[in-house]
Amino acid sequence: MVPMTSARDPHEPPAAPAEPARTLSDDPAGLLGAEMLRPVSPKLIPARYVGGIAGNVFWLLLVIAAVVGTVLTGWWWIAACGLLPLALIAQSLLLTPRRVRALGYLDGDEELTIASGIMFRSVHSIPYGRVQSVKIGEGPVERRYGLATLTITTAAGGGTETLPGLPKAEAERLRSMLTDRGIELMAAL
Repeated sequence: MVPMTSARDPHEPPAAPAEPARTLSDDPAGLLGAEMLRPVSPKLIPARYVGGIAGNVFWLLLVIAAVVGTVLTGWWWIAACGLLPLALIAQSLLLTPRRVRALGYLDGDEELTIASGIMFRSVHSIPYGRVQSVKIGEGPVERRYGLATLTITTAAGGGTETLPGLPKAEAERLRSMLTDRGIELMAAL
């Protein structure tokens, strides 16, 4: 004879109710949490490092020139001028991973939301009906890493929004979805 088992042990405390799904309206301050957004590709971090090599080399040459100028002239303030380029190189190398992790997007039912920024967080919602054009661009560094940048132009002088660091397939999916939904909404008017 097989013993009967109940679905729930009567001595066990009741399970906590499931947390309802969060929506964009749950975030009135516009500071979307990273758990709600789809992140861009982590390949954007090395791509940004490679893309920044020329600028960092330029700043490094200025630091070397300041050190050499100080040694040749003995004027300490020339070396102090080399601190600014050194600070620019350091912030570029140290903050790039965090800046990339701060990028994200959410393609909802009625709008595309793009978030960026660390200290100054920026969240833009683009209604599908206002989308005028969607372009996919890729430079040589992005192409090397299999990434693309999505550029969205909106109606009535709303401007352009860019979403860098998307895998090519995801950029194509978003472009197709944005144009399809934009056409549907414009046809409904």
